[in-house]
Order: sequence, then structure tokens, then C-alpha cells
Amino acid sequence: MPKKVFQKALAVMVTVFASAGVAMAQTVTPPPPPPAFNFTAVTAAVDASTIVTALTAIAAVKILPGVAKWGFNKVIGWFR
Repeated sequence: MPKKVFQKALAVMVTVFASAGVAMAQTVTPPPPPPAFNFTAVTAAVDASTIVTALTAIAAVKILPGVAKWGFNKVIGWFR
């Protein structure tokens, strides 16, 4: 293939592929934005009394072993 014919064919191919790329770029739609986080179902399910009950249970689990030990020692102290 002569050099001039090759250059002309290359120029035509570049033009065709470039125009196809531009046409494809115009038809491709961008992806939709991600949905916003919606926590209304979670926050609606949590009640103030539930929170108070949970905090009280945590405090009881944390404090009651010490109170039980103190009470046991106090009762045993009466018999010594």
C-alpha cells in the first residue's frame, strides 16, 4: 500500500472513529446520583422510654455486682 493511500485511509478511519465517539458521548446518560440516606424508620421505632430502660439496664448490670458484694459482706458482718 502506497504511503499516500495509507495516510488517507488512516485519516478517514480517525475521522469515522472520532465522530462515532462524539455521537456515543452525546447519547450516554450519566448515572443517577446515589439515594439520600433515610433513617426515619429507625428513629421512629426508638422511643424515649426504650432509651431510658436500656440505660437503666446497663447501669444495673454495671452496679449490681458491687452492691451484692457489699450487701453480702454487710450481712456476714452481723454474724461475726
